[in-house]
Amino acid sequence: MLINSENGVIDLETFTTRLYKGMKFDQLKQTDFYKKMYHNMWDVKTGYFWYYFKSIEIAGYQVSFSLCFFGDHLDIIHMSTWEKTDAKDWNDWTEEKEMRVFHRNNTFLTRILEMPPTQKKKIPYPSCTFKFPWGNIWSVYDPRSASSLMGINFNEEEKNK
Repeated sequence: MLINSENGVIDLETFTTRLYKGMKFDQLKQTDFYKKMYHNMWDVKTGYFWYYFKSIEIAGYQVSFSLCFFGDHLDIIHMSTWEKTDAKDWNDWTEEKEMRVFHRNNTFLTRILEMPPTQKKKIPYPSCTFKFPWGNIWSVYDPRSASSLMGINFNEEEKNK
């Protein structure tokens, strides 16, 4: 199981790494996942730092992770599936290709969570949500950024634990 439905913790077994809300950056740096898969970092200049990782295989999908730290604590987890046929740049991008990524992300989440989405929406943009007592796991196609991604949101009370 990749995402624990009891608490939203991501278990990357191949790297003996657990990703969770509030994880300290120093803890992440000690993991095999960070040491082997770290790709890039973006300092947003607001106290937030995004760390990007090379894709890894999970359940037959290539999945990349983007981890956002506020200060030295993990605050936001984003993911996306990837295939060779996906757009490589703006000249190759089409909304149809991006919608395929969105649907693939939804299928990936349905498979690893072993449940159908709790909610599907088309407005204001296509999204899929899996709700849990601690928060939710979501997938969205955002036409404003021309991208599809997945993520985990934690309830406010969970954030403060």
